[in-house]
Amino acid sequence: MSINLAPNHKQGLILENPVMLAGGSIGYGEAMHRGVQPQKLGAVVVGPILRHSRAGTSAARVAETNGGMVLHTDLQNRGVTSVLKKFAKGWAKVGCPVIAQVADDDPDLLIEVVERLTDAAMGIGPVDVELAAMEWSVARATTEESLRNTLRVVIKKVDLPLLVKLPLERAAALAQIAAEMGVSSVVIGQPIIGAGLATKRARNVGASENDLVVGELFGPLAFASMMAALHQVVALGLPCTTVASGGIHTLEQAMQALVAGADALQIDSALWVEPGLPAFIVEHLELSLPK
Repeated sequence: MSINLAPNHKQGLILENPVMLAGGSIGYGEAMHRGVQPQKLGAVVVGPILRHSRAGTSAARVAETNGGMVLHTDLQNRGVTSVLKKFAKGWAKVGCPVIAQVADDDPDLLIEVVERLTDAAMGIGPVDVELAAMEWSVARATTEESLRNTLRVVIKKVDLPLLVKLPLERAAALAQIAAEMGVSSVVIGQPIIGAGLATKRARNVGASENDLVVGELFGPLAFASMMAALHQVVALGLPCTTVASGGIHTLEQAMQALVAGADALQIDSALWVEPGLPAFIVEHLELSLPK
């Protein structure tokens, strides 16, 4: 089941199987549950990583919904300096390829993070890390012109394969530009926005019960939206690989995404419910997929 997720890149990105963990699901690697079994997976995505640290929102962060949850953290972050100092050395021990997700929407800050990670992966500077690729999580407000201009610079700076994670609402239009600019893979993609009322069990310190939480929608409920966007992107016949990410909570959903044309999968919120699910999917995928 091994695949090359970056066949257009000089280095390539060989995965033993198409099942990955999505950015945000395991922090910088330190939040990985012991039941995950990363050595059985194709890759894990750590991050997101920003140039500067960020405290995150002080308002309510989580609202439960039927079939999922709404999550708003405002990209709480350690910052690239802290990540490289405290967490990056552990990436060599994960047991599968590690992909670093970067997420600054300011092009200058994004490029600085990319350069820091690239140097570390090449053994330049005080920190030497094992890194297989990078993934840029594109902000929802990014215009087509801005995407093109930023990728033109970033691709020159990155010596590793570059994946680009796109908002579901605009995945098809942005994926075409990303592919034209030479990215290795497009990830479909960032969750749609939802809203719900915080509950006592889900609120954080300083927030009140019944505060409105507006944020990204996670859970099985997100799967249908991801599949619709995936269908549109696959229909474009792009010269890069495609990764399905969002709402995959069962083996059947994983199969559906692959049959629909995804080259690989990223598991996100399912990991918080059943840490062993990604390894279970790997073990059963080869027998379950049609020949």
